[in-house]
Amino acid sequence: MKYLAAASGADLDAKISKRFGHAAYFLVIDPETMEFTVIPGVGDESPVHGIGHFTTRDIQCVLVGNIGPSLFSDLVSAGMKVYSFHGITVREAVVKVHSGLVSPLDEPTMKRSIHEGGRGQGGGGGHSGGGHGRGLGRRQR
Repeated sequence: MKYLAAASGADLDAKISKRFGHAAYFLVIDPETMEFTVIPGVGDESPVHGIGHFTTRDIQCVLVGNIGPSLFSDLVSAGMKVYSFHGITVREAVVKVHSGLVSPLDEPTMKRSIHEGGRGQGGGGGHSGGGHGRGLGRRQR
């Protein structure tokens, strides 16, 4: 069993990232040995989006600052428990979870994704498929 931490840095002394989807790094950690693998997050040449990249890594627990409803649902559906931490290091969060000092979240910490605007997720402003024809001319039968 491994833990996945959204982190602000590439080691166990980095702070837990405020948001999963905007983490600078993801750490896959063995809580028994504290050995970990670093995966670059947002802002690097190959950013990680969603949970697909993590589902094959035997991850049981996810350590985050805040998490929106869509990703929370995806993680829980994949059999992962989600824990929220603020202002502490990845190492401290791993110890708390592994020691049973904290409980997993029952619901996301955010009511909606920060990417959802007033027009719904993805908002969009493009004209692709927007139906801007003028309706001029006669229909051929």
